[in-house]
Amino acid sequence: MKAPGPPVVILGASGHVGGALAACLAREGVEVIGHSSKTLDLTQPEALGALDPVVGRETTLVFASALTPDRGQNLATLMANLTMAVNVARYVEAHPVGRCVYLGSDAVYGFDLNPVTETTPVAPGGYYALAKYTCEKTMECVASATGLPFLSLRVTGAYGPGDPHGAYGPNAFARSLARGSPATGRSGSSGRARRSGTTSMSTTWRGSRRRCCAPARPGSSISPAGRAGRSLKSSRRSAGLFRTNSP
Repeated sequence: MKAPGPPVVILGASGHVGGALAACLAREGVEVIGHSSKTLDLTQPEALGALDPVVGRETTLVFASALTPDRGQNLATLMANLTMAVNVARYVEAHPVGRCVYLGSDAVYGFDLNPVTETTPVAPGGYYALAKYTCEKTMECVASATGLPFLSLRVTGAYGPGDPHGAYGPNAFARSLARGSPATGRSGSSGRARRSGTTSMSTTWRGSRRRCCAPARPGSSISPAGRAGRSLKSSRRSAGLFRTNSP
């Protein structure tokens, strides 16, 4: 039985994070319309026309698509990620939605500082981090110009069932133990293991599900609280994970 209300469209629904959100929403009866690169190529602007029948002024659009670092850290992946963001931004500019959720990354801060707080300046140190920050700001600019309620999440070290990343974080620790190897704090190629904050998928989407389905204010911008050194759940309790700020 589906819950009453508008659908949630997820771009990147086959990914680790997008898939977790889709499953979470579906369990609660929310209508989810998911797309992956196989069903919708966001690098082709005309392909977004496939969203026309399902997108409206009450729809929540979740932008979770990206070429992750394992797909390459080079100019080609940078341009692919930027192209996807520009195409999605142009689409929501011409086709108003109820709200937009952008899945960002703590990579925008670099990996030389720990802990990271909301006052930490961004310092993207690679093609992936640069793309995530530029895409986030692109979507933010369109949201501000059009009055679109916008939520940007800079998620840190997300882990959980189905996590494809084995080079860092709790999954790397568990796999190391399963192999009988020494469990060390070895950094992956991105240096992410040097940051202490990690976020379980269930905790991440308990919070973002609430923002996906709750009433939104036009032109609002919602940013997460401090991200490193504590769980997302405790951050939400102590500092207000989803704080709404009028532009």
